[in-house]
Amino acid sequence: MTDYAHIALQFKEVMLKTDLERLDFLEESRWIEYQAATKLRAILDGLLRVPDRTRMPNLLVVGQSNSGKTSVVTRFKNTTGTPYVSDDAVSVRPVIYIEIHKPDERELYSAILREFWAPHNPAAVLSKLRDQALHLMRKARTRMLIVDEIHTANNGTPRKAMDVMNEIKMLSNTLHIPLVLVGTRTALQLLMLDPQYTSRFEVVALPEWTANADLQRFLKSFESVLPLKKPSRLFSPELTPVIHRISGGNTGNIEYLLRECAKEAIRTGSEVIDRSLLEKNSWMRPTSADGVRVRTL
Repeated sequence: MTDYAHIALQFKEVMLKTDLERLDFLEESRWIEYQAATKLRAILDGLLRVPDRTRMPNLLVVGQSNSGKTSVVTRFKNTTGTPYVSDDAVSVRPVIYIEIHKPDERELYSAILREFWAPHNPAAVLSKLRDQALHLMRKARTRMLIVDEIHTANNGTPRKAMDVMNEIKMLSNTLHIPLVLVGTRTALQLLMLDPQYTSRFEVVALPEWTANADLQRFLKSFESVLPLKKPSRLFSPELTPVIHRISGGNTGNIEYLLRECAKEAIRTGSEVIDRSLLEKNSWMRPTSADGVRVRTL
């Protein structure tokens, strides 16, 4: 039996499965560690451990759509921020992660209440939703709030965007916890609404890849979770620039491209991702400003 040296040890058993089972395996996302993600998680970990003080540090994480921002903060929440029961029998939620999709203060608090599975009326008076959310977060001893898709607060008037940002600032002041906002680079416009926001938030960007050794290491790790019977050497000097060109250096595009190529390699029996297969699937690159993939038939 082949030892499949190019496959990570914990996934070698997948190679004994049928083609259909290997295709199903590819449908599940798996975390691949890389330098920028490690640095961001270290920053988040440091914020979570900041001792209580009058003015807590806050963070705005920006990056291109599909760049892996949500994956990193979700990974942090599911590891470092895992809920637990304390010694005094309190159900602790160290990290609360929410998404908002419109510039509305009620949406902010409804998202928090949904995370707690708390019955509530989304149309209730704002003060009632606010008080309920604050009560639950205090009770759960929450030490960090992550608000994803924060750039959608720009979808209304500047006044509505400022209302949302003021509520976010109030949460940090009242609960004495760090806030982490996550969005595209248009979220930077929110900090320009008031000088106070600029002074309260450190901004970090999750960069796109360049065709260098870091990308090669990432591709080598990614190949180790693709259940193909032959090594593709995606990290080689020949293939790395091709993958970078097609994906535009975007993490999500790289993952999508390689998963789809791996599926085709299994279906056709080639069991390898080579240059011709990558070029054949070059349509997977974003072709418009909104990042929509358009396939030309």
